[in-house]
Amino acid sequence: MYLLAGGDAFLEDHFISQTVLRYLPAGGRKQIYSLDDDKADEVLAELGAYGLFQSKQLLVVRQAQRVSGKARDELLAYVGAPAQNKCLLLVLEDHQPGKGLHKRLAHEVTVIDTRPPFPDQLRTWAKDYARGNGHQLDPEALDILMEYVGDSVGHVVSELDKLFIALDEGAIVDPGTVEAQVGADRRHQLWHLQQSLAQRDSPRSLAILVSLLRHGVRPSPIISAIAALFSQLLHLQARTTAPKVYTGLNKVVTAEMGPMAGQYPPGDTARVLRALLAADVTLKSVAVDADAVMIALITAICRGKA
Repeated sequence: MYLLAGGDAFLEDHFISQTVLRYLPAGGRKQIYSLDDDKADEVLAELGAYGLFQSKQLLVVRQAQRVSGKARDELLAYVGAPAQNKCLLLVLEDHQPGKGLHKRLAHEVTVIDTRPPFPDQLRTWAKDYARGNGHQLDPEALDILMEYVGDSVGHVVSELDKLFIALDEGAIVDPGTVEAQVGADRRHQLWHLQQSLAQRDSPRSLAILVSLLRHGVRPSPIISAIAALFSQLLHLQARTTAPKVYTGLNKVVTAEMGPMAGQYPPGDTARVLRALLAADVTLKSVAVDADAVMIALITAICRGKA
């Protein structure tokens, strides 16, 4: 039995597919449930069912943190005395060892951490993945890859797999190949701007802003993305708990929040949020050069003059 906790969809699917290969090499039955859609009683009924032919069975239960009450007690009882011909994978959205089902099962099943890796871990993972496929990543090529698709393991794997198809066996992945295939006419994403602003990197922030504007991204979503970043920073600096809603920040940007607090004093954070509001009002109410307003805004934020 396994407990997958962390929420990275690629890592979850990768572990599940590997488990299928190892547990059901000669065939068997795989069933996937989601407690968003399927009642916990259906899962428990399947776990308790007895097959005449005792074929192996793999059960994947997503959103397992939703099980509660009597169903939760029955699940815990099953974990204490599992069926020999069934492999159970419980998938949790978050990695919270001290809470709920994660806490109750931590010492009863094998826990697999499926949280997205931090940027330095992802770089190491990408090099290992390339090596495992018979290639080496040039350091500069790795930098370019992380710049374009370093927000998730799934994106990195997808791009590397496409690169490997075009390379001879054992070839080194060089910067030109990555730039040509991964970066060809690819615009920056809003999270790139959030990340560079979190690092208070003025040249990179301006380059990303210009890329976004040239590719048709309007000022309004750019301002919203920046506001989401600094709103989370404000909660962090005030030591308050942000509402449990979508923050607009991916895992890469979220990992920058701690260091970001050292880049922006609380007074700067408040001024940035006021400047964002003022810029939004100006752009929506006055005929101005929107690109010039946005460039001035980003410059002011990075230089502490917002």
